[in-house]
Amino acid sequence: MIFQGLTRTTVAAAWAAALAFPLSAEPLACPGGRILTEDAGADAALICSLAARATEQLATCGLTVPTPVTIAVVPGLEEHCLGLYHCGEARIEILAPGAYPERRMTGDGAAFGPVSPEAFFESLLRHELAHAALEDMPCPFPSCIVGQEYIAYTMQVRFLPEADRIAFEAEAAVEGHVSRDILNPMILMMAPDIFAQRAWAHLSQREDPCAFIGQIARGEVLLDYEHP
Repeated sequence: MIFQGLTRTTVAAAWAAALAFPLSAEPLACPGGRILTEDAGADAALICSLAARATEQLATCGLTVPTPVTIAVVPGLEEHCLGLYHCGEARIEILAPGAYPERRMTGDGAAFGPVSPEAFFESLLRHELAHAALEDMPCPFPSCIVGQEYIAYTMQVRFLPEADRIAFEAEAAVEGHVSRDILNPMILMMAPDIFAQRAWAHLSQREDPCAFIGQIARGEVLLDYEHP
């Protein structure tokens, strides 16, 4: 893994940068202008830093985040929703970083309970930026939600700091061969935490994980099926 050198120390440093970032008028362009923040306040520097790193990480698997993308901090999301990418608007909605430590322990975030709060928040940004990168993913069906979420969840896990990734895998405890058949919309909708665990286990069993991600993103491999 290219980013295995990432440690809790480097993640903590990005968080510390937020303390020195002045409040400014909205919207705010991050350095380089590829990412915009909205209503982020003192968290703007943190979000800019983590989003820039997430964009670079996704690029190593051939996923290009369109620019500019706006990351808006909102006061609330629907129950169990941890983040939201608006297709066609290049807009991501998230809660403030401080809202996530407890949310990662239940519901959709339960699979990430063993992951540190800082790494979880960064992984959440990476998940939503992956959706942005998949805006034009070919799909022969009305929806390719399994393929979309497979990539988003596996990218969320792939670039976790090593200690957090190991903790995630230990909690998942998925053993044996993982078939595509268990990566289905029902599991995704009813138990997204289990879907995330199985998706990561499945990708980990590919000979070239990034090449497989690219095949899905280009529509060469379909994880979705046509429903009657």
